[in-house]
Amino acid sequence: MALSNFPYDDNAIVDGANAVTALSQQVSGVTVDFLTNDVSDASTATVTATLTWVISASDAVAILDNARLTPATPPAPQ
Repeated sequence: MALSNFPYDDNAIVDGANAVTALSQQVSGVTVDFLTNDVSDASTATVTATLTWVISASDAVAILDNARLTPATPPAPQ
C-alpha cells in the first residue's frame, strides 16, 4: 500500500527515514542540470535523485505520525 497526496511534510519524512536504521537503501536516477553555461560559485545547478529506503513498518508509521501536517503546522518551504 502506498500513500501519496496526503498532507505530510516531505522534508520531515526524508529526515525521519535518514534517522532510522534502514534495512536497505538505494540511490537511482541521479541527474545534474546546470542552469547556465557558467560554472562559477555564483551560478547554480539542480541535482535530482530518487532515494529509496527500506525501513520497518513501525518506523514508517512513526515517521508519518511526526510528518503529518496540522492547520497550525504549515509545510516547510521547498
